[in-house]
Amino acid sequence: MTIGEALKSLRLHAGMTQTEMAAGIVTESFYSKVERGVHAIDANVLIQILAKHHFDVTNFFEQISNQQSTEPHFNLAGDITYAQNNKDLATLDKIKQKIEVGEGTPPLWFKFRLELAYAWVLLSNDQISPEMKKRIKFLIVNEDWDRTSYHSLSQAVIFLDIDNAKELVDRAYSAYRKHPAIDTFTIQFVALIAVNYLNCCYHQHADKSYALSTFKFLKDLPPEPAIGLNKLLGLFYEAIFDNNQEKIARLRRVIGDCGYAAVIDDIKV
Repeated sequence: MTIGEALKSLRLHAGMTQTEMAAGIVTESFYSKVERGVHAIDANVLIQILAKHHFDVTNFFEQISNQQSTEPHFNLAGDITYAQNNKDLATLDKIKQKIEVGEGTPPLWFKFRLELAYAWVLLSNDQISPEMKKRIKFLIVNEDWDRTSYHSLSQAVIFLDIDNAKELVDRAYSAYRKHPAIDTFTIQFVALIAVNYLNCCYHQHADKSYALSTFKFLKDLPPEPAIGLNKLLGLFYEAIFDNNQEKIARLRRVIGDCGYAAVIDDIKV
């Protein structure tokens, strides 16, 4: 991972724009070029930027050399991810209480990460503030599409109201079609955008028209084994929107037999 890639990943996890990340230490234009690998950055300036936002400098450089996390309080962030994956609302509540009784205000990235976990566990963005929804849309709209931004949208799509979500996922599909990636990770991330968006369509009771472009996109993705489950889920959601009970039952059995029943246990049809 390059310095630019690590900075971008850290910035998106923190929910910041490039201007905010530059913090007046360098210009936004210069910072943008560092992220894209066009400009090198002096080590002292880099440390100033990291310190300005209270990021762990040591962990950042470990990310460059060892691919370890740059997030402060990595263990706690890991607990949030584990709770989200296991739909463990009680653990999220404990983490929230722990932060509230602690000293100081938690950084924006942590608030973002915790709210994201709550949204996926509750399968709703009702508790997300309009300001956060607006901020997430702004951040993603202003990004160049690459592996990091695809992954960010796949996670943050639940923050958005369905009209905004459709607008952004369609932009992502268009960007991918213009520059289709062949690496497995990028393909997985764009497929995850599609599946998570379909889940949002289901829980926000969207009309089938909102999902049509996503059904097509998933079918058009290459037959990559790593996204086999995503393609199955696309067919499953399509059957739901078509109210094809026979196909729903058949696909549910197949997905369950493959060991992924928990992935669709929130679908009550």
